Amino acid sequence: LQEWWNSCEKGNLLPALKKHWRIFVLSVFGNNHDPGKEERLAHKFLFRPMEYFLCRQDPEVVFEELKAKNMPSQLCGKVFKTGEPTYSCRDCANDPTCVLCIDCFQNGAHKNHRYKMNTSGGGGYCDCGDQEAWTSHPFCNLHSPNEVNQDEKNPIETLPVDLTDRASALFMAALQYIVEVLTWNQCDNLPSDLQVEGELNDTYITMLFNDEVHTFDQVIKTLQRAVKHCTAQQAREFATLVDREGRATVYRGCFTSCEQCRTIIDQSTSRHGSKPLKVQVMHTVVVAHQTFCLRLMVWLQKMIEKSDGLRRLFCLLSMKPQEDGKSLMEKLLLHDTQLWKVARILSHQLLMAGVLMDQECKKQFAVIFTKV
Repeated sequence: LQEWWNSCEKGNLLPALKKHWRIFVLSVFGNNHDPGKEERLAHKFLFRPMEYFLCRQDPEVVFEELKAKNMPSQLCGKVFKTGEPTYSCRDCANDPTCVLCIDCFQNGAHKNHRYKMNTSGGGGYCDCGDQEAWTSHPFCNLHSPNEVNQDEKNPIETLPVDLTDRASALFMAALQYIVEVLTWNQCDNLPSDLQVEGELNDTYITMLFNDEVHTFDQVIKTLQRAVKHCTAQQAREFATLVDREGRATVYRGCFTSCEQCRTIIDQSTSRHGSKPLKVQVMHTVVVAHQTFCLRLMVWLQKMIEKSDGLRRLFCLLSMKPQEDGKSLMEKLLLHDTQLWKVARILSHQLLMAGVLMDQECKKQFAVIFTKV
């Protein structure tokens, strides 16, 4: 922590964080721990230290103090999970994509209008409080407009100056790392400042990706042929995971074994001129850092939800043009189609928790999104 604080004061936080991450990310996410142990290790060695870096004392105490300074939100912004009900008012919605969560619907005027109920596919969010989404009754009883105009007060001003400096450095470092790793196109190594010291172990992963061409049965039969000792039930679980998350680890071992598995999958699914399943052999260190990126996006979302000031700060930093003229948010959006399903979903949720929950930043985001 002291090294991070010193580096932050000198404007060099990211190299100090990478020095830590190149050791502990592989230890936490590269050893095939059970989910519970992986969660505990990630909290202890990766996320808890960053919270203490940010707060310089007990994070829970600081977060409670920041929360007390928040203005009551006029936006709901609840992100829907798969299967949750959504409600669209046929009388007042500007278009069919404008929807309410069940709490806002039951506590608003639209329940007495003509409405349509649907089941969410996951990833969307509640539009209650967004005056651009409704022709009338944009607010439910839970999200009434504030008496004080929020636009008149910058929420960043409620943050202590030293915490603002640390948060700025940490948010920028985390976003730069996420963009760098998720847009990295090599499967067997990492950027030099993330590469572990010494020679890499011969531990690889055969990673199967989702496509819209092959059926479940084709994938299951292929995996039974390609993966050693793979039962029909295991193959079905792999196929389900690939469909849900966009990719799945189907085999771990040395490079030769993983490459053999990849070759069988490729040959088995490319017969009769059809497009083969996308499958790659990736080093565990690359997958470990990609996994950490996903967890880091979830952690960032939790951080900015704790404070209006942290949210506004995160939004402004993510949309700030870099040396090449593009903001980090813009770079992430430009690579959206190259990400696998769960990475896209988490990046979208981070955007929704950030810019789409801040009316001032939402306008700036609209300009960036239109440009992209």
